[in-house]
Amino acid sequence: MAGTIISLLLVLIIASAGCSGTADKTSAGSSALEKNLTTITSAPQYSHASWGLIVVDPATNQTLYEKNADEMFAPASTTKLFSSSAVLATLGPDYRTTTPVYAVGTIGADGILDGNLVLVAKGDTTMGGRTLPDGTIEFTNTDHSESGAGLTTTDPLAGLDNLSRQVKAAGITKVSDVVIDDRLFTNVQGEFMALLSPVVINDNLVDLSVTPSKPGSAPSVVMRPQTSLYKFDNRATTGPAGSATALDAGEEAGTIILVGTIAADAGTVNTTAAVTNPAVFARTLFIESLKRQGVTVAASATGDNPATKLPAAGSYGSAKEVAHLTSPPLAEDVKLTLKVSQNMHANYYIMLLALAENKTTYADGMTKEGNVLRSLGLDTTGAMLGDGAGGDRVDHVSPRTVAELLTIMSRQPYADRFVKAQPILGVDGSTVNHCANDNPACGHVYAKTGTYNYPDPLNGDNVLLSKGLAGYVDTKSGKRLVFAEYVNNVRLTDNVTADSVGTDLGSIAGQVYENY
Repeated sequence: MAGTIISLLLVLIIASAGCSGTADKTSAGSSALEKNLTTITSAPQYSHASWGLIVVDPATNQTLYEKNADEMFAPASTTKLFSSSAVLATLGPDYRTTTPVYAVGTIGADGILDGNLVLVAKGDTTMGGRTLPDGTIEFTNTDHSESGAGLTTTDPLAGLDNLSRQVKAAGITKVSDVVIDDRLFTNVQGEFMALLSPVVINDNLVDLSVTPSKPGSAPSVVMRPQTSLYKFDNRATTGPAGSATALDAGEEAGTIILVGTIAADAGTVNTTAAVTNPAVFARTLFIESLKRQGVTVAASATGDNPATKLPAAGSYGSAKEVAHLTSPPLAEDVKLTLKVSQNMHANYYIMLLALAENKTTYADGMTKEGNVLRSLGLDTTGAMLGDGAGGDRVDHVSPRTVAELLTIMSRQPYADRFVKAQPILGVDGSTVNHCANDNPACGHVYAKTGTYNYPDPLNGDNVLLSKGLAGYVDTKSGKRLVFAEYVNNVRLTDNVTADSVGTDLGSIAGQVYENY
């Protein structure tokens, strides 16, 4: 009887610690991690929060530590690990997209095309607008799709200008019209999803760099890319120094409207307006680019994309290809997506998955994602996903499933490229500011962040519904470990922010680095 009671007590002790039989909770590393983890998670701001954590050695499949690893957590942008893994497995890290331009009609000896130039959109998400001289894709630590972020040094029109130079080099001096063939798939937009379209220029955003003037006066604004397509309505004002800056912009019927206030001492602040008709946007920008290269377009640069002038789908065999643009490898785009948490690109991977099956709907792409992940050996019952970026209400994952995915990816031929595509704690991307001064793991953690805020009207504040960090740690002992950690439902205050919670998650990763 005494032996039975002792055995039962041991079982209860292990269960209360939240540990599976594979975890060595008696090790010095696990004990130290548990102690330091408790110090962080028992802080007052986490009194109503839920925590989940797992640490795995991918070399042995041993679970070194776990806490609530089978519970479901809102993953936020760590969802991008799933869509990125699936698209890499399907298309390969070196997959490139080639966008052709055809001369549909007869080119005379004088270089005049009796017909139209047609740019056939093939799903290139950057269209040369982020490509650096070495062929890599440029990113800033916070992407321009987030208000207040910096802009890349690259020209968003560089790809179109490249195509225009090729058109000129082909001997064409004048064309009747320019048409964007965007029949690859029908545009997709969800409640929490940026518009997905076959043609993408500057992430289908117009950048507005806003500089304050005197309080009470309108700020000055520079638009990027510059285009005649839009009128501009500046309804913003400059507020007193030290006041809050809150700017918003959008497109309505061909006009970009800027509203809100900017503090007099804020310096230049960037915001964006989403393009509502990407084909029209691309057509105007391409016509303006052609004109800069000396190619005349008889039709107006503004107005609708004249899709009725397109030849039958797939009938370009008799047309002359006069230009083409090849994208950087897919692995570069995945790096962009993971480093800065680029939502549109992550959701675009779902469409690429659908197209790989010769299908054209977002639902087809999600089905394909599930099939691909299962074919890699992932038990997907520990994940519920409705999108590729992390904004769908259904999105929930268990830390164990995330760790299994990361372990699988660590065994792919392109594993190192995938690992280095993650934000590096304290170095770049979305974790650049999440490494405390006393954290020894700065530069040794490669991990995707996730952040999901939502207002709480009842209490008049905001709740951090999810904050996550999942990826790889190159530990002090020389091991590369996999980890996934989540905290859900943290009330935000002046002193508790998404960044401060992110720093706590980074500190937990630092404990993994230190203790294993």
